[in-house]
Amino acid sequence: MRTDLTNAEETVKVLEANDGLKRVWIVQRSDAVYVLRPEEWYQDVFEGEIVAEGWKPIYGNFGLFGSADLAESEAITSFEWLAHSPRKNA
Repeated sequence: MRTDLTNAEETVKVLEANDGLKRVWIVQRSDAVYVLRPEEWYQDVFEGEIVAEGWKPIYGNFGLFGSADLAESEAITSFEWLAHSPRKNA
């Protein structure tokens, strides 16, 4: 598990789409509640050149969960691109 000291959240698991362009972080907050942090890969292209690229958040209301397993089940249900993707641990 990885701890982010800047906001006291701990990454429990990362679920990634088969194409590698989307992922969901399952994170435990400092209050012991689990949340989903989905992201997608982006590239900004100007005149045929990549000028910026990286991960950006997918915003939405994804809920609060009492366990990492509940959060993972919700992620798999909410994001169709996870249905056939391998699971990864942080």
